[in-house]
Amino acid sequence: MTTFAFKHLWVLFNLLWLPVWYWYAVRTWHAKRFVAHASTQALAPLSTNPVKIPLLARALSLGCIILALTRPQMVTAYTDSEKNGIDILLALDLSTSMLAPDFVSSLGKRTTRIQAAKNVIEEFIHQRPNDRIGLISFARYPYLVSPLTLRHHWLLDNLKRLKAGLIEDGTAIGSAISMGINRMKDQAHKSRIIILLTDGVNNCGTISPTMAAKLAKSFNIKIYTILVGNDQVLPADESVLSAIAQTTQGKFYRAYDFKTLRMIYHEIDTLETSKHAAEDYQTQNDYFQYFLLLAALGLITEALLRLYRYRVVS
Repeated sequence: MTTFAFKHLWVLFNLLWLPVWYWYAVRTWHAKRFVAHASTQALAPLSTNPVKIPLLARALSLGCIILALTRPQMVTAYTDSEKNGIDILLALDLSTSMLAPDFVSSLGKRTTRIQAAKNVIEEFIHQRPNDRIGLISFARYPYLVSPLTLRHHWLLDNLKRLKAGLIEDGTAIGSAISMGINRMKDQAHKSRIIILLTDGVNNCGTISPTMAAKLAKSFNIKIYTILVGNDQVLPADESVLSAIAQTTQGKFYRAYDFKTLRMIYHEIDTLETSKHAAEDYQTQNDYFQYFLLLAALGLITEALLRLYRYRVVS
């Protein structure tokens, strides 16, 4: 935020003396005789009401000097935040089972699991402006949708494009975790978490979920697992997802509806806080020199007028 201010505001009260000085100077001026010098005329007496341009020039100069003494300046305030966000990798199941319409949106309309998950994830991303967030989708194979980034608008655009069934069907939970680890393992100085959302059982992939969880633990990466949907419709292995979370010091969640899913992401947002210290400071750009320049120009103008245009005759 930028504002204009006077550092020594009290000096402005000296402007109140200018009218008094001007009134006294005009009275003194009238008591003298002035002549105008012109190239075509000899010295001759002027009117009894002489022109007061030199006095005005001096008054303006005095006013500029007073304004310069107030130290006029533009003050710009800044807030310097030392952000210390965490790295978050979102892993989203895109198998065809995620098309099951067993969720009800906040508007009361029936919706698919994948659409409910995308809506809640979008809200979660908006709540984490200081964190680098990446996105992996998976079915039979994992696919990197977005690397870890602070460009959340770009991340959200890619999230909206995701549709279940785009990748060869299956549920490769272990492979998705493994890809996430590869994307985060080199950031040892940061807090790192993976939030994995699925509705099924690991049934393909080159690495088991248990092995992937142990690998994540070795890199100090925490994993939150979320199982969505009605397990009476499709089989789900809660014990595996719970073991993944327990191994990595994370937490396992079960979401049967949209409201519960939203509460889960809200709880994770509360558990994984980003610390940052903010420091307020301001910069000041002085402008008194410009008023001094105007004052000097005014005094030079007065001197030239007295020398070449108006002079007192004794």
